[in-house]
Amino acid sequence: MSKKNIVIGIVGPTNSGKSTLLNNIIGEKLSIVTHKAQTTRSGLRGLKVIDDTQMVFIDTPGIFNAKTKFEKAMLENAFGILDDVDLVYLLIDCKKSFDSLDDIFVEKINKIKQKTFLLLNKIDLIHRSQLLEIVKKYNDFIKFKETFLISAISGDGVKNLLEISNKESSLGPWLYPEDQIADTSMSLIASEITREKVFLFVHEEVPYLSTVETDSWKSSKNNSVTVEQTIFVGRKNHVGIVLGRGGKMIKTIGIAARIDLEKILEQKVNLKINVKFKKNWADKEEHYENIGLSFSDKKEN
Repeated sequence: MSKKNIVIGIVGPTNSGKSTLLNNIIGEKLSIVTHKAQTTRSGLRGLKVIDDTQMVFIDTPGIFNAKTKFEKAMLENAFGILDDVDLVYLLIDCKKSFDSLDDIFVEKINKIKQKTFLLLNKIDLIHRSQLLEIVKKYNDFIKFKETFLISAISGDGVKNLLEISNKESSLGPWLYPEDQIADTSMSLIASEITREKVFLFVHEEVPYLSTVETDSWKSSKNNSVTVEQTIFVGRKNHVGIVLGRGGKMIKTIGIAARIDLEKILEQKVNLKINVKFKKNWADKEEHYENIGLSFSDKKEN
């Protein structure tokens, strides 16, 4: 059997459902899924094998109006993959208009429209009679290679999407081992899972001014693993907020993160989380490198 491969980039505005789609395709929780914007920060890669084809999916940060150095690095990550992939999934919430898209992003998509699939997501939230009109409006603006109507949550339309995408694959060796579901280290996935819980349980600006790093990962002979992490926050008063009264908040975050980790690893996890204030952590190069973002020392305007 001749092997084939294809690399697919998933891009789109914040909260369009990119991480949900990736998790649905892979069947594992690799990407953060919350109702809050800007949760995905780096290009997590998920792997899927269909027949003789290995499909590599890259989840990217949502497209938004970036202001800080860290946010601009996230957008650079999203834009940077477009030229290097074989196929682009442009995922759009079908309730949103094309006018809401970033102009620079639309310009970049227009240049690679010949390899871009438009995915109109959340079709279960809109009347079917409106969908054809929405499809026409988008394709009148940019002539996409294909257009698909899907629901990333339910999986409606995803099977057909993958079948058509498979036809775009090329002959060549698989890029990763057959039994691998991601090329991202488990320590980064663990960090992302805990950061998701910070987004879910802590409100207002705290999650956006925080990051999570996995400090150590130690496996034991009794089929368990001990993971130590640090949540870095951008303001001193955020330490107390993340810890909560009597440590209640950090305990809630830790339990939820541990449950998700144990499902993925299929083994007992001992999760230890510290919370530290680190002034201007978003200006430190090591925090960018740890999650696969490019660091620039250019000053912000």
